Amino acid sequence: MRRARQAGYAGGKSALYSLIASVRPRRSRPLSDHDKIPGEIARHGFGQVDLRFRDGTERTLTFFVSRLEYSRWTIASFVPDQSVETCVRTLIAHYRVMGGVPLLAAFDRARPIGVGADRDGRVSEWDPAFAYAALQIGLGIEVRARRGADRGPGTNLGNWLKLAFFKGVSFTDEADAARQLADWLRDLNNEPQTEAAGKTSALLLTEERQRLRPLRVEPRDFALRFPVLVGPRAVVVHDGQSYTMPPDSVGLVGALHLYPDRIAIVAGRYEAAHQRRQPVLVGLPAAGPAASSGWAPSPAIPLAARAG
Repeated sequence: MRRARQAGYAGGKSALYSLIASVRPRRSRPLSDHDKIPGEIARHGFGQVDLRFRDGTERTLTFFVSRLEYSRWTIASFVPDQSVETCVRTLIAHYRVMGGVPLLAAFDRARPIGVGADRDGRVSEWDPAFAYAALQIGLGIEVRARRGADRGPGTNLGNWLKLAFFKGVSFTDEADAARQLADWLRDLNNEPQTEAAGKTSALLLTEERQRLRPLRVEPRDFALRFPVLVGPRAVVVHDGQSYTMPPDSVGLVGALHLYPDRIAIVAGRYEAAHQRRQPVLVGLPAAGPAASSGWAPSPAIPLAARAG
């Protein structure tokens, strides 16, 4: 205040302090490896791997992997792409298997959950559909897209899974890759952890489940929401597909609710329901108290997640 008055400032102290607070850089303390609390953080990431099967054919497979930070319990699913819908539906399916929702979801990179990011990977604009989904799930989001020397051990889950499992392993086909990955994850989750007094991830998962929050939605019943405009011909276009609406709704702004098997459009007092041209299959096989689960586009790409 003294320096401000010497520079010619004649206003009050409260106004000056408010101005200083508004321009001061906001720095939040990053979560470290020493802050692991049961049920607090789950890490998530996409990955791609090029596989050559024993018959000589080659395929590029995409997977989504999740890991609880406290117990290090891990689950992975083969998925069709790295879209927002794939991310959200697989996320919900993984939380269903974990037994609930943590306080925070930490992602390895800004895409696809953010449509804008700075050079350091911090999200400047969230994808609207993902932001709405995070609110529906009740989930806090953090992006840990650090670079170079700022990367800690295991920063990128996708790269970790490629090096830890896929490197040097041969497969007959996609189903064989899913089976071997499921077996490997089962063994991993049942291996003792020296940093946790010899407890396994599967055992520590029971502690996490006491603090995880109940899942509000089921994968089959969850709808992503997209803003839409009813066009001149009373149609709504989404993802390259056209869906009809009542003629009187032309020009209205509404919302498209995207379910795995259907689409519901609401614009003002007008509504329309349609079956999806390519329904999404939500696989939820049961295999014990920590059942395997996930989301897959078709039975040809099975899920790969299994706990002890």
